[in-house]
Amino acid sequence: MLRTFWLSLFNVRFYGQQQNFVGIDNFVRLFTDPSSYDSVVRTAVISTIVIVSTIAISLLLASLLNQNIRGARVYRLLLIWPLALSTAISGIVFLALFNPNFGMVNAVLEPFGIQPEWFRDRTLAQVVLIVTLIWNRVGFNLVFYTAAYQSLPSETLEAALVDGANPWQRFRHVTFPLLTPMTLFLLVTSTVFAFFDAYAVADVFGGGPLGATSILIYEVTENAFRDDRIGLAAAQSLLLFAAVAFITVVQLRQGRKRVTYQ
Repeated sequence: MLRTFWLSLFNVRFYGQQQNFVGIDNFVRLFTDPSSYDSVVRTAVISTIVIVSTIAISLLLASLLNQNIRGARVYRLLLIWPLALSTAISGIVFLALFNPNFGMVNAVLEPFGIQPEWFRDRTLAQVVLIVTLIWNRVGFNLVFYTAAYQSLPSETLEAALVDGANPWQRFRHVTFPLLTPMTLFLLVTSTVFAFFDAYAVADVFGGGPLGATSILIYEVTENAFRDDRIGLAAAQSLLLFAAVAFITVVQLRQGRKRVTYQ
C-alpha cells in the first residue's frame, strides 16, 4: 500500500527506470482529465447496477424457489451452475452469444428484423457487460439466500400465516427482516465483485467500443502493463481501494442498524 502511494506521486516511465516527482497530479488527473473522469463515473454506475440487480434478482429467485413448486431443485441447479464458470469464461460465453454475425441472440432477433451491433454501440456494449456480470454473480448469491431461507424459524412464519398475513406482508415484515444478515453479507461481497472481479469480463471485451466497457480496474492494468503509466495506475488503484473500503464501511455500519437476527 505504501509502495503504491509512493509510486502515485511520480510520473513513472520505462517500467520504473525513470521517475519524475509530480506530487498529487496523478490524483488530480483522475477528476480533471475527461477520459479518466469518465472511467470513474462509468465504474460507479455499472457497479451500482450490478450490485443492486444481483441482490434483487437472487432474492426474488430464492423466494420463488422456496415455494412448493414442481421441479424447484432442477431450476435451482440450472440457476446455480454459472458458479462453475470463472468471470473470464462468462465473458467469452456472452461475447459469443451476442456476436452480431453468428451469435444466438441475433439469430433469435433476426425474424423480427432486429440486428443490433452489440459491440459497436457504446450503450449496448455496456448492457452486455452488465448482463454478463449479473448472470455470473446471481448463482453465488442464490446459494446463500437458499441456505438462509432453509434456516428461517418455521414457527415465526407459521405465526404470521395464522395471523392472516398475505404473502407480501409475510415477506415484508417477517421473511425479509430475518434475511437481513445474509443480505448485508452479500452486499459486501457483491461490491467487491463488481469493482474488482469484473476486470476479467472487461478484459475479454477489450474495454471497447471507444472505452464503453473500460472500467477502473481494467484501466489500472492497462496503464500499468501496456501503456507504461505506472504512476497513474497507482493513483487509480488507490482510488478504487478507498472507494470500496468506504462503501463497505458504510454498508456495515448502516446494515448493522437494520439487521434482525430473530
